[in-house]
Amino acid sequence: MRNAIRRSNPLLLVLAAFVAAGGFIHLREWLDTYRNVPAAAPGSALVRIGFPIKAGVSLVLAAAILAVAAAGLRPRVAALVLAVTGIFEAASLTTLILSRTGSVLGWSEPVWTMGADQARAVEIGALVVVAATFAYGLVGRKKGFQMSPLLSKTSSSLG
Repeated sequence: MRNAIRRSNPLLLVLAAFVAAGGFIHLREWLDTYRNVPAAAPGSALVRIGFPIKAGVSLVLAAAILAVAAAGLRPRVAALVLAVTGIFEAASLTTLILSRTGSVLGWSEPVWTMGADQARAVEIGALVVVAATFAYGLVGRKKGFQMSPLLSKTSSSLG
């Protein structure tokens, strides 16, 4: 098992970098722009409160990913960290896209800013790395951990 996690270390390091970068981008955007949005603006809580929360959760997830990479945690813990990261990044990306094409909780911003483009890029990158890590079966090869038959076949044929 530890060999599987060791093999996944480069992917996990890249994932931690993407997640941390997403948090940094949200914090920077909040400091530069969104903390000054008037509370009376429709949906302002999404950016006034949501951006610092995204930055903090990103920091915690990046640390958890690094812990998985460094300590070779149990496969179920590693899979849980990856799953939570994937869900979090997918939710963030969905919120970003919906806020640009419609509205989320009343917040609408029809322009794709540089910060929005950067956030979109790192969130897509994080999702690709999470998917690659699961698809190649680099996490969860311990006896008793059940991967889907499709993932098991894929990881068996790859190495």
